[in-house]
Amino acid sequence: MGIGTKLVRRSFRGGARDLHSLLERGLLLNIQLKNGLRVLVLPTSAAPVVALQAWVGVGSAHEALSEAGAAHFLEHMLFKGTHRRGVGELAKEVEAAGGDINAWTEFNNTVYHLVLGSRFLDLGLDILADAVQNPTLDPEEVERERQVILEEIQQGEDDPHRVNFQQLFSLVFGRHPYGRPVIGLRETVAAMGASDLRRFHRAWYAPGNITFVVAGDVDQSYVVGRVKAAFRSRGRETPGSEPRSALPKRGPRVAIRYAPVREAYLLLGLPVPGLLHEDVPAIDLAATLLGQGDSSRLSRRLLRERRLVTDVSSYAFTPHDVGLFTLGATLEPDKLEEAVGSLVSEAFSLGSKPAGRDEVDKARVLTESSAIFQAETAPGIARRAGFYQYTANDPDYEATYLAKVREVTPESLRRALGRQLAPSRLSLALVLPEAAVPRRAREGLPARLRVLCEESGRGALEGRASVLPPPGRGGTIRTVLPNGLRLLVKPDPTIPLVAFRAAWMGGLRNESSRSNGINNLISNLLTRGTASRSGDEIVEQVERMAGSIGGFTGRNSLGIRLETLSHFWRESLDIFADCLLNPLFPEEEVARERDLALQEIATRDDSLTGVAFRLFQKALYRDHPYRLNLGGETASVSRLDVGALRRYFGRHCQVGDLVLTVVGDVDPESVAGEVARLLGRPRRRPSPEIAPPQEPNPRSPKAVSRSMERQQAHLVLGFLGTSILRKDRFALEVLATVLSGQGGRLFLHIRDRLGLVYRISAFTMEGIDPGYFAVYAATSPEQVGTLVSEIRAALGRLRNERVPKSELKRAKRFLLGHHDLTLQQRTHLASTLTFNELYGLGYEAHLKYSQSILAVTAEDLVAVARRYLAPRREVLATVLPETSGRKEGG
Repeated sequence: MGIGTKLVRRSFRGGARDLHSLLERGLLLNIQLKNGLRVLVLPTSAAPVVALQAWVGVGSAHEALSEAGAAHFLEHMLFKGTHRRGVGELAKEVEAAGGDINAWTEFNNTVYHLVLGSRFLDLGLDILADAVQNPTLDPEEVERERQVILEEIQQGEDDPHRVNFQQLFSLVFGRHPYGRPVIGLRETVAAMGASDLRRFHRAWYAPGNITFVVAGDVDQSYVVGRVKAAFRSRGRETPGSEPRSALPKRGPRVAIRYAPVREAYLLLGLPVPGLLHEDVPAIDLAATLLGQGDSSRLSRRLLRERRLVTDVSSYAFTPHDVGLFTLGATLEPDKLEEAVGSLVSEAFSLGSKPAGRDEVDKARVLTESSAIFQAETAPGIARRAGFYQYTANDPDYEATYLAKVREVTPESLRRALGRQLAPSRLSLALVLPEAAVPRRAREGLPARLRVLCEESGRGALEGRASVLPPPGRGGTIRTVLPNGLRLLVKPDPTIPLVAFRAAWMGGLRNESSRSNGINNLISNLLTRGTASRSGDEIVEQVERMAGSIGGFTGRNSLGIRLETLSHFWRESLDIFADCLLNPLFPEEEVARERDLALQEIATRDDSLTGVAFRLFQKALYRDHPYRLNLGGETASVSRLDVGALRRYFGRHCQVGDLVLTVVGDVDPESVAGEVARLLGRPRRRPSPEIAPPQEPNPRSPKAVSRSMERQQAHLVLGFLGTSILRKDRFALEVLATVLSGQGGRLFLHIRDRLGLVYRISAFTMEGIDPGYFAVYAATSPEQVGTLVSEIRAALGRLRNERVPKSELKRAKRFLLGHHDLTLQQRTHLASTLTFNELYGLGYEAHLKYSQSILAVTAEDLVAVARRYLAPRREVLATVLPETSGRKEGG
């Protein structure tokens, strides 16, 4: 999967049929060392960044039942110290180089990844090789991390998406290893000791079972030499491939869990072959045309036309062995049976009647374009190579796969789906609100749903179901149009992508309790219809160009974003300008989006993290609009009609107040000419100035809490912060980073040493007006008092003691490295340029970020800690299980 700048530009000029040339073998080095270690090196020159990934051929599918969770447990432990590095030192060294290190465990692999500036290649390679080969697995550290993993397991019980995902896999795969959670089982994790993890490491972490992937700004021969030096150990035999069990033969099968949630969570699954099977390209295209994108069949029919669901999607999971075709939705409980029947009918109809050629072509373009988007960053390139090496034994298999995708026709897709779709193999997993289904009605529900799945699937395969018709690096150049519109263009020819951003001042900062939610609703409707295009036409036209479009809003702004292949920039800009100038806010679309917004409000308590932050913000701000929820409240959203939306947009969204940014493979002069033609209309009148009331700092501590029917406690402890326009924001950023990250104080002390939490972080959030500095954590209810005391003690040390040079250096280097890494993607860079200009920082403010961070001193940290983190200004918000706390108050 070799990607080179010149190759990318040249190959795309020929159109979508030539996209496979992006994956030519010429730039990929693939060798196997004498000890069995496989090394893949993929040089790129887009940015001075290198991604290192160690793909270990072991995951949860290789575990015996008695050792379920061992691969994931070991993944945690590999960052807990080696024979050369103590606990926390791995992360400290990486963050001190501005990098990021992490890992993930899946069914078939455990992957350790590190990304940092290419100048630190030797350091990164040494760290990753040391971690993979030489973990100490200290018994005390194992015990601490066990508690963290058990907390993680318990926390998953409060997440309806995660619960339902596991329900579905258990139904489909039964005793097959894919039927068990990757994280492991509570009983097996609780029984696992250091000696067990050592045996697991010795068995599976041999060089012959590892693929080391390096992608980025590197020299291939140098990398190979360094990898050989880092992995000197001899190869060993590994236990072999993962165990197999036969999949259940009969169905449909139904599993239902009742929980204290507001919305119904639905997953339909069907086992399908692995990646190398001849039907997989058609299966992937079917998943795309069914449920990926706003113009997909399921989104158009079930969400927008019939309003059966509030969200819907489909995807195909196709590893090497056996996979899963999945349809997912969230919905109101009273629409459950109609939604299940419709989902099954829409999917199975693809096995009886050919899809439209336009549908298949659009799905094909989206599939092919994903290769380009993956190739935008070094980690993306490395991940694709590692995946295909382990799944297909060929890191370059994506080229073969895409060639097969191009061969799929509507008729061959129908035949493939006809072979794979069988109602008797369906599985349905549900998480339903306890209050929505009376106990007397629960007993017969699974049987009714089984019959419904089988009849809907069989009817669709026999052609009795309705089928939808085919859906009808240079510098930045700043230009100010006569009407006031500010245009920023940053040409970047390294890859054929382009990102558009356009924004007005607005967002929560321009709302009141009565109008709360209006910016969110407008942002969702800006691309849902103009005077010349319907909402479906807008989405379909953009997705035909392998792009995506949508509105956005936040605390300070309102606007539209669009990303696409640069070959289509003119057509995309025409649609983009139409949505900016002529949003129609059609009655039907307004009603739909308002209903979706109200449904989201009704179900927002399903996320306990969100509950905690909303409680915190409401307590922190008394008058300022930042206290409000971005999505609004039931009363305010219910009264928003077409007239209100049009009046707001006409008054506050003048074309002359826009900042419009274009980043990508474009000619700046041509872009400027088109923008002037499309958006150069004269300004009608100035927009009113936004001037919300200023929020005074709290004069005494405040505590609020809320009780909910959950197992975990969540808390936010914070303070009124600073503005994005003030220079002391840089010192607060450094202060938060001293606390956060795997090498930060909170993580090392509260998570690693004390084992009080699975997740804890500190961060600062700024706006045009003062934001906040906060610490968030989730823990067991009985640990809340201890946890709060430890957080307060950590903040107290920042107010009273200078941060040592080593910690200050780590925090700065992490921020600088993270800043550089985020700007790899054109979409992030376009947003950064836009907001810099819009908020009055100057569009090149991000270029001065490094200087501002490096200028922060230890004395500055003490000063901002005393100024902003004073105990008398503390606000503490806690969400507790009902047996542990109060309902709500302060």
